Amino acid sequence: MNDQSKIEHFIERIVAGASQAQLEIESRELDLNEVGLHGRTPLMVSAAEGLLAAVETLVRNGASVHATGRGEMTALHEASANGEAGVANYLLSLGADVNAETVDGVTPLMCAAAWGNTEVAKLLLENHADLTRTDRTGATAADIAREKGEDDTADLINSYSSQRRLLGS
Repeated sequence: MNDQSKIEHFIERIVAGASQAQLEIESRELDLNEVGLHGRTPLMVSAAEGLLAAVETLVRNGASVHATGRGEMTALHEASANGEAGVANYLLSLGADVNAETVDGVTPLMCAAAWGNTEVAKLLLENHADLTRTDRTGATAADIAREKGEDDTADLINSYSSQRRLLGS
């Protein structure tokens, strides 16, 4: 079994609910920053699924919050897109880059905006997400939210924009 296949098998075990003790043992035998067959690290998948205990175990055993998968996605992008505020908060507490960009210029805030994950968007904004960044099409997070019909999220982002202008930052 090649490394990608081993990682993919490990990811399947995480999603299937393997115990933390099992994950501790298995994670020691792998490079947790490698991607599986689908271009995602174990940390990315755990973040997307909202498996905070698995995320903690992976980080404790060497998974980096800065590791990227296909398209330069990070675990924070995954948590943001899937509305996993608890996981996003944990990743941010460990120094995950709130403004990390994919190859298309997409930030975690844009991921939260696209799916209307207002709670995560607020968390990212509170952690100084750059709401002026644009993706490769020139769209900001507020533009993306509005385009997807996520008006509450767009309004939240715009309110932070107004606050920052008033504060001069």
